[in-house]
Amino acid sequence: MDQVWLVEHWAFWWIMANFLIYLAVLVVALCINTNFNILMVGMIYLLPLIPIGWETTIEPRFVVQSIHNMVFGVIELVIFVITVKPADATFDRAHVKQLLGHTLPIAVALIGLSYVSRMSGVPLGQSELAIIMAVFIAGSIMRVMAVYQLGSQAFKFDIVFREQQTLRTEKLYSWIRHPSYTAMMVVILAYALTTHHWWAGGFGLASAWFGFQYRIHYEEKALLEQFGEEYVAYRNKTGMWFPKRMR
Repeated sequence: MDQVWLVEHWAFWWIMANFLIYLAVLVVALCINTNFNILMVGMIYLLPLIPIGWETTIEPRFVVQSIHNMVFGVIELVIFVITVKPADATFDRAHVKQLLGHTLPIAVALIGLSYVSRMSGVPLGQSELAIIMAVFIAGSIMRVMAVYQLGSQAFKFDIVFREQQTLRTEKLYSWIRHPSYTAMMVVILAYALTTHHWWAGGFGLASAWFGFQYRIHYEEKALLEQFGEEYVAYRNKTGMWFPKRMR
């Protein structure tokens, strides 16, 4: 009976494995780089991975949501371990503003959409699954590429400029000013599609978009102050979220 249960409920063990793998990666990440920002990001993806509330009737979307949070959560942890400096979490006014205006709306989107997906008993067809995973993979790859091309010195949580930092205007950044944010919105679109719920998906996308727009507003002001006319020229020839239409 136990062996039959193990075979029939493979999804439960997959969900449990994703949770344990991610938890182990989070612990290692904190040991390598103990930082509030890493802990914060880690918890955003850990909470939806906690395997509570699983039932056979909801397991298809529960599994997909689990894969999303484990895979993208590990990507974000690796990025933050490499790029975040111990002094980045200053808890000054600017830092707290970014937490509330930028991080909180995105966290609400990621966690909220994850839990809506976890509770959905809507059947998951092969075509829908293929679309969801294609969108998720595309966004994840673009996120890694954008951060890699930006460089570890330039990527950071707080809007500050480190020594010898230059304005990136090549590769993805020659088309879009914020490709890493565009990439995350693509990933969040995959989260929204997994819910199979128009209202929840729309609210999640709107919440995440607000968080990124808040960040972009202050980031572009700082870039303008730092790089002046060089940034004005760059901004005029590139799109914020998508490439500008060729004239």
